[in-house]
Amino acid sequence: MTHPQLTRLRDWPERLDALLRARAETPFAWGRNDCCIFAADVVQALTGHDPMRALRGLYASRRDAQRLLGTLGGFEATITGVLGPRISSMQVTVGDVLLIHNAGREMLAVCNGVSAVAPGRAGLVAVPVVDVRAAWRAA
Repeated sequence: MTHPQLTRLRDWPERLDALLRARAETPFAWGRNDCCIFAADVVQALTGHDPMRALRGLYASRRDAQRLLGTLGGFEATITGVLGPRISSMQVTVGDVLLIHNAGREMLAVCNGVSAVAPGRAGLVAVPVVDVRAAWRAA
């Protein structure tokens, strides 16, 4: 996968706010509202480009997702392929995508200021930005 040059739309703050409000109570679901889909939906809200377009519908379970990520080279290689080079965690701004180690697993989350958000059992949850493994500029 190659990444396009992404640019934030002029009204990205409003678009991000609308997406976060719409997903506030949407529970986690593999292939529909998991951490990868959510991060891609944020990037699409910010830029108009869907970085998961080619991958949507290819998995519906944890096992399928792990298998797909394995064929793509893992989290970091896949995200770098669609968003471009990693950035320093010191450069992260609102809307950027983070690979975080949380509760014994790796997951993607989206920076929303001092913390990050990701899909949880009953909707979006705040995730502490403590153990950031990698970060990518959303645009």
